[in-house]
Amino acid sequence: MKILITSKSFGRYAPETLDFLREHGFDVVRGSKPSLAPEEIASEVRDADALIVGNDTIDRDVIDTGKKLKLIHMNGTGLDGIDVEYATQKGILVANAPGANRNAVAELAVGLMLVSARSIDAHIELLKQGRWERSAGIEITGKTVGFLGLGNIGKRIVELLTGFSIRAIAFDPQPDSSWVADHGVTLFDNIEEIFARSDFLVLALPYNSATQNIVNSESLGLMKPTARIINTARGGLIDEAALCRAIKEKKIAGAALDAYAEEPLPLSSPLRQQGLTLTPHMAATSIETAANMSWIVARNVVDILIEKKYISAVNRDRISAPTGESTAKTH
Repeated sequence: MKILITSKSFGRYAPETLDFLREHGFDVVRGSKPSLAPEEIASEVRDADALIVGNDTIDRDVIDTGKKLKLIHMNGTGLDGIDVEYATQKGILVANAPGANRNAVAELAVGLMLVSARSIDAHIELLKQGRWERSAGIEITGKTVGFLGLGNIGKRIVELLTGFSIRAIAFDPQPDSSWVADHGVTLFDNIEEIFARSDFLVLALPYNSATQNIVNSESLGLMKPTARIINTARGGLIDEAALCRAIKEKKIAGAALDAYAEEPLPLSSPLRQQGLTLTPHMAATSIETAANMSWIVARNVVDILIEKKYISAVNRDRISAPTGESTAKTH
């Protein structure tokens, strides 16, 4: 079976994962160049049995062209670039690697909190310009940190912030009650309370139709004027125009963002303004995460296509006979 790899980071820091796949009988082929447009992926996926993707767009045309496709595996967590519904209709399994990037994303979130709280990035730029200027920031210690989403990454951020003696509050539709109790997190049944009470608001949600623009003019209006937003999740969670207005009108103090509705972030973006700390969607970009992710994906591919174990496929229960086998055999 042939595997087409369009993910730039798969195997980069764990090249032995490519040998692992070959040892299990796979013909491993990389995309013809580092970044492929959907139509280019379509032209290269025609005879592939599996596709390992990164931040690519896997739309209907790609899926229709890949007539032999049995598996699309995201080399990461977010699946918003893949038309999962259409893949499911076509009987193609879709898988990801949740939790592999939890340390990297959580560490950057905490870093962005520190940068935003003390305007570290702004002070660095002033000093480079030869200006010895200082402005008073705020401390994280003792603050209320609100979490929208308390999955693998949200939990890890809470753990890393323990030394700051924060008050953690959270909204999550399916909370891990035991973990929440052990870590002293206060849960609320509605997101309005999280917006209203938070000194720092951390977004740790997946992006979907229910969470799109969850940060908007109305929710921003509930926040403290001293509050800051931290987003290392997905750009579509925030109405960016509303955020820019809120900062300009001093309805909130600032925000630190690592993800955007349009990427790369255009030079003309209004987000490039004072009060906003911006990083280039780098949260999961660490050597350790890339190596760990590659191994998880490689093992999942073997499990699904060789061992017929479908536990890592997000749509496994909606396909009656994935890769020619009954899902009943996997339980």
